[in-house]
Amino acid sequence: MKELKYDVLIIGGGFAGASTAYHLAGHGLKVLLIDSKPWNRIGDKPCGDAVSKAHFDRLGMPYPRGDELENKISGIKLYSPDMETVWTVKGEGFELNAPAYNQRILREAEAKGVEIWDQTTAVKPIIDHDTVVGAVLNNRRTNEEVTVYTKVVVEATGYSRSFRSKLPPVLPVAEDLDERDTDIAYREVLLTKDDIEDNEYLRIYVTQKASPGGYWWYFPKGKNKVNVGLGIQGGMGYGSIHEYYKKYLDTYAPDVDKNKLLVKGGALVPTRRPLYSMVWNGIIVVGDSAYTVNPVHGGGKGSAMISGYCAARTILSAYETGDFTTNGLWNMNLCYINEYGAKQASLDIFRRFLQKLTDEDIDYGMKRKVIKEEDLLEASEKGDLHLSAADKAMRVISALGRPSLLFKLKTVADYMKRIKQLYLNYPQSPKMLNQWKESVDSTILEFNNAISN
Repeated sequence: MKELKYDVLIIGGGFAGASTAYHLAGHGLKVLLIDSKPWNRIGDKPCGDAVSKAHFDRLGMPYPRGDELENKISGIKLYSPDMETVWTVKGEGFELNAPAYNQRILREAEAKGVEIWDQTTAVKPIIDHDTVVGAVLNNRRTNEEVTVYTKVVVEATGYSRSFRSKLPPVLPVAEDLDERDTDIAYREVLLTKDDIEDNEYLRIYVTQKASPGGYWWYFPKGKNKVNVGLGIQGGMGYGSIHEYYKKYLDTYAPDVDKNKLLVKGGALVPTRRPLYSMVWNGIIVVGDSAYTVNPVHGGGKGSAMISGYCAARTILSAYETGDFTTNGLWNMNLCYINEYGAKQASLDIFRRFLQKLTDEDIDYGMKRKVIKEEDLLEASEKGDLHLSAADKAMRVISALGRPSLLFKLKTVADYMKRIKQLYLNYPQSPKMLNQWKESVDSTILEFNNAISN
């Protein structure tokens, strides 16, 4: 069996792996990225394909251009279950041709020295004294197995977690996933019969009846092309997502031409707080595999890019110190939590609350503005849900028809603040990880009990 040595091995070339490679490129490290798909399919993952412009600006990533950009987005229109109330949340973004953009980022990394093997999988990790030191790869292009030794493995295998699932289960980075903390998603890209009205706005339809524990989306990819689909909460026995799609497609996308289907596919999506630790000796976990998806709207590309950025920063720092242990890689956790993870943990609390609401609760809350557009925007951007003193009296009056809803909302806001603060006080070293984890688990358990009563 051939043996090779690299400074960094990245397993998975989707948004998280590609972003890691992009930020590592040109820094003098010998980097190998592998992906199980052929080149022309890398980054092809069923999702809504929408990414906030703010992520590109914050991370110094190039904007999509040409065929990579299918539509510029000005905001989101959020519809109540009865569709009588519509909230508009402004915000710039891009509707992507995700594979085209993803592959461009990889080509740019490759041009700066990153080696890329498509059609290659990691068969198993190589572990030496509790440290990941490489992987055995199966290269289907050359029909050979290769042993790669490296200082750092970046695990970017997505929801499958196909590499880290082979690690000893006692390691924090091998943490499993409760099915109830997932969404089952399905989407199709179709042409429409007529031009789409307000095509610069994404549409989200919140409805427990048609998408229990999730929502329907209608994301225009131009004047007469749309990405339409839904997600439903996993682990709840809600039935086939395809049945929901067929039953309600005419309700939420009556203008599509079903004979002009361009793309279809489904995916499983983690919708919770991030891994308790995204690193261990010799390994960093990024993207969906690290549970970096936004728990409320299920978007994962922007946060995957953030995790790749933090991974690259951490690796470059580790090479300066020569320390690739958990201690030497610990800044990955601190970077991601500061950039996104604390907010994400807060939104995990909000997600749990939303999934327990009935359609009647949501209709009432949106119509009476028990939560307002600006509250939702602040929660989305910062993970904070503030009920200002000036608003409280008016909201009590307006919510008298459902006082329990307002009481639960206050509870949600309090626990969102508590969990976010816990994450902002993330341990500065691995020694306190277990104690911190117990605090997080007990807080979430308290919250689940509080909103179940």
